[in-house]
Amino acid sequence: MNLKKRLQKVNQRFLFVLLTAGLLIYLSEPSLPATKSGLFYLPYLICGLALITLGEILRIWATGHLEKNKNLTTSGPYGYIKNPMYAGSFIILMGFNMLAINPYILYIILVELVAFMLVYIPTKRRIESTRLIEKFGPAYEYYDKNVPDYIPRRLRPYTSLNPKSWTWRVFWENQEVQVGFAVMVGTAAIIIKLWVPYP
Repeated sequence: MNLKKRLQKVNQRFLFVLLTAGLLIYLSEPSLPATKSGLFYLPYLICGLALITLGEILRIWATGHLEKNKNLTTSGPYGYIKNPMYAGSFIILMGFNMLAINPYILYIILVELVAFMLVYIPTKRRIESTRLIEKFGPAYEYYDKNVPDYIPRRLRPYTSLNPKSWTWRVFWENQEVQVGFAVMVGTAAIIIKLWVPYP
């Protein structure tokens, strides 16, 4: 797969997060010690950076295990939830919300939650479940019944029938390097506004 196709694939999967992060960067009002709205910014800065880091770590963990369209991945974070990459993306988005605190943030979060819970999740589940059942049959049906979509139900992971370790090769094939770079650029773009406000 050439670079152009790789980037197109990344953009399709991460488009909503990228567009929303771009809007948040534009609307962000970071300022120490307090924002223009009078909010003390340091807790939002710390919380935002922590969430972004946590979300990216989850995505990195997942992309080192996911062999899409090749094997039913049930190892790593897939032993706890079926969609760790999407969960990681959502956590990153919440981190950007904290960094980009502004008067419209509650409305933006509400729109994100509605879009994610009422549009994205049902659509993805309908399409992905059908495809995975067709490809992996009873193995996926059993996995689907025993592993939650986004929130872990227990500390002990699903017992994988095909246990695998995290590998650099799989991580690289999933283009997470490009996504991580985009996250770093977006984070830096907001933090830079602490010293160089955008016009």
